[in-house]
Amino acid sequence: MVKLKKTFALLPLMLVLMFAFCINVFAAYEKVYDEADLFSEKERADLNEQAIALSEQTEMDIVIVTTNNSQGKSSSDYALDFYEEHGFGYEGTLDGVLYLLNMDEREVYIFTRDKGTDYIDASRVEELLDRVYPPLGEESYRESAQIFLEEVESMMAAGPPVYDTGGSGESGYAYTEEGSTADGLGMIEKLGIYLLISLAIGGIVIGIMMMGNKGRSTVNARTYLEDNSFTITKKRDQHYNTIVTQQKIQQNNNSGGSTFSGGGGGGGIGGGGRKF
Repeated sequence: MVKLKKTFALLPLMLVLMFAFCINVFAAYEKVYDEADLFSEKERADLNEQAIALSEQTEMDIVIVTTNNSQGKSSSDYALDFYEEHGFGYEGTLDGVLYLLNMDEREVYIFTRDKGTDYIDASRVEELLDRVYPPLGEESYRESAQIFLEEVESMMAAGPPVYDTGGSGESGYAYTEEGSTADGLGMIEKLGIYLLISLAIGGIVIGIMMMGNKGRSTVNARTYLEDNSFTITKKRDQHYNTIVTQQKIQQNNNSGGSTFSGGGGGGGIGGGGRKF
């Protein structure tokens, strides 16, 4: 009877764990949530297959969502809540990008999280919106979602954006390949240059020190002092009293404290939208 009671006590916990596991498994294979019924069955299946492949390729979740009921939320809030409620992310992370067609607000919204924010920053979000926006005016929703997948793939392949601070006077982003930097020099080449500069500076400093030591006088107090010419005949010990005081520090037992909300579970969150 006791074992039976323990089993029943653990049953709610087991159900919660099973539910969480099912959500994660479902999220791994379901990337298109067409709640507004904008795609045909074939279109939804094709987009879902491409999104799954792209998620594995980029190692972050790529999700497409449509809705005709945003529950009174803004597109950014709806995208964030949808993302977190469905447990999106790649292998224990929150990395991902979500494409939302909010028909309730007639708005397209790009939501980014963590790694997705690193690769698709505010500038690239605007680029994405420029690409996916035109087909929406013609109600070509599948085409817009298709462009989203293709553009995300291109941006991820280009690497994270690096802000161009060169002397051209123009702002922009330079894409870098792995192992190289924006100025075209590889990491090993830069390390070699830094090492040579360090050696040169070290050589100059040592040379200056050696030149400064030339001709330096070695005369000191012992030069004119005969060994054992005087002895100490008297010494005195003097003691000082030390007083130690103790003070009790009052502890603040208030359990409350300030909290910081990053718009959900923490980490980098970004995105942007456009009405159509």
